[in-house]
Formats: sequence, C-alpha cells, structure tokens
Amino acid sequence: MCVLIAEDEAMVALSLSDLLETEGYKVAIAADGVEALAEARRMGNALGVLVTDLNMPNMGGEDLIRALRAERPGLPVVVVTGSAPPGGAEELRRHGGGHGPLALLHKPIDYTGLVDTLRALVVAGHT
Repeated sequence: MCVLIAEDEAMVALSLSDLLETEGYKVAIAADGVEALAEARRMGNALGVLVTDLNMPNMGGEDLIRALRAERPGLPVVVVTGSAPPGGAEELRRHGGGHGPLALLHKPIDYTGLVDTLRALVVAGHT
C-alpha cells in the first residue's frame, strides 16, 4: 500500500517516511499541498492513504483534502498537526473533508498511535 505524506517540515516528513517504510508501506513525500495533489494524481489508484499536515505553504492540508476527496471520496486521511481546528475532525469533515475515513492526530507525534490509526483507517476505507 502506498502512503502519501504531505508535510512541509523536512525532518518530520523523513521520520514519518522511515517509520511507515519500516512498517511495510511504500511512501511518497510532498512538501506542500500543490506538490501532494500532483503526486496523488500521478500515483492514481496506488495511493492508499494520505497523511497530511494542515499548515503548509502554497496549499494547506484542508484544501488538499478537499481536492483529493472531490476525486476520491473514500480516500483515508490522517491529519497530523500542531494546530488543529477548534472543532477537530468533525470541523474538517464539515468544511469539505467528505465522508471518507479521517483521523486527527496532534504533534508531537505518537508514532505507535499513528501506525495504529493508519491501519484502522485503511481497514475502514475498505469495508
């Protein structure tokens, strides 16, 4: 399964990539939403899940989720951010996050929690 990481902090993106590759996932990294959207389109159906920050240059995570969910409504999404919206995951869904599997995790990242959440969302996205 392929995971796309959209994260503008290079060290965070690399640590997430290393973790997920160790868990057996194929990983692509994008530094912002514009890059991530282009990579997601290139990956096509190979893309299994998006892991994204919210605050990134050029295109933030909310706009990225909205754009990808317009094309793939059921795409599982894990948001990892240091500045979650006041309404949390429900607010993300209301503002264009769609009805596909979505989880909100906070930085600093709990790596075990991320892996467990990713697995649960992937299963939810395939049921």
